[in-house]
Amino acid sequence: MRLLYISALAVAGLVALASGHMLFAVFPEDVCEDSDVNIWITYSHDVEGETAPQLAKAVVISSDGTEGLSLAERDGGLAGTVGVGDPGCYILDYEMEPTYFDPGWIGFSGESSFLPKYGRAIMPVGAGRDCEISTGEGLEIVPQVDMTGIGRGDQFRAAALWNGEMVEGDFTAMVVKTPEDLLTVLHAYESEVEGTTGDGTIEFALSKPGLWVVSFEATIDESGTWTATSDDPSGRYRNGDSLDYDQIAPTAYLTFWCGR
Repeated sequence: MRLLYISALAVAGLVALASGHMLFAVFPEDVCEDSDVNIWITYSHDVEGETAPQLAKAVVISSDGTEGLSLAERDGGLAGTVGVGDPGCYILDYEMEPTYFDPGWIGFSGESSFLPKYGRAIMPVGAGRDCEISTGEGLEIVPQVDMTGIGRGDQFRAAALWNGEMVEGDFTAMVVKTPEDLLTVLHAYESEVEGTTGDGTIEFALSKPGLWVVSFEATIDESGTWTATSDDPSGRYRNGDSLDYDQIAPTAYLTFWCGR
């Protein structure tokens, strides 16, 4: 399988990332053991009338295994509670219902694309180690540094993986909330970091404290057929339609707190 990332769609994707359309989770900076943690997942904007992201999966991964996450719509996002027990790394792992795009819809030539979106949030508790977990499925941003107490000035490093293998692509990092903010910035327009990686390695210095969202976009040169799992908001396809695609253009998002 040949992996590509330079395409018109990839460029368009970077524009979308820069405009602040991101799938991320909001949760407290300090998470204690033996507590219930309120979390809120958003796509950072309303998608043509949708009030919350449509998720195909939402689970919590910890040393105790994988547990389903119950969510309910609230304030344009999805709210839930994570039960935290012993110290360790708690990972929110969620995935949006995928979509499909054909440039012919808007009068351009080009390859049609299957568009999955994956999200993760890292919540270290106590020692908080073992955050380098990969399921080996889809597009993942897997930290390669100790996330416990990571703070301003520290070097963040992660691996971008497609089905468990390093993949090239483009990344952007933004701060959507500072420790002093009462509200989350849903439409961040300025990225702190932008870059391209040829081997899947993401690395940069954390310039300020806050809730960071790292976005990574790849283009996989792999064709196939996708059966739509929901209606397109613009009416271009309906649930159950079979759609042939020329490539896969996945996006992954990683949320974590950077301390002072």
